[in-house]
Amino acid sequence: MREDILGLVYAAIDEVNAQAADGVPIGKAPETLLLGRDTGVDSLTFVNLIVAIEEQIQDKFGKAVVLVDENSMGLQEHPFRTVSTLANYVEKVLGNQ
Repeated sequence: MREDILGLVYAAIDEVNAQAADGVPIGKAPETLLLGRDTGVDSLTFVNLIVAIEEQIQDKFGKAVVLVDENSMGLQEHPFRTVSTLANYVEKVLGNQ
């Protein structure tokens, strides 16, 4: 399941990178920083990535999920820090459904 989730996140990254006209592409590696103090992607790119992942989940698993909400933003361990932590969080959300 973990490899499926990581592949799904990478497919969403490809989608967002293809849409970015002149922005810095998101790296496709587990350690790629997404959100951080002075690093990571801009807010619009982040939103596009989350929407693309939610669409990938809908297409692949037939499940409608919301990845960003009050609960996810309030977690002690931030799930959107890196590609790896995001994939772990997606796996957890899918496991809870």
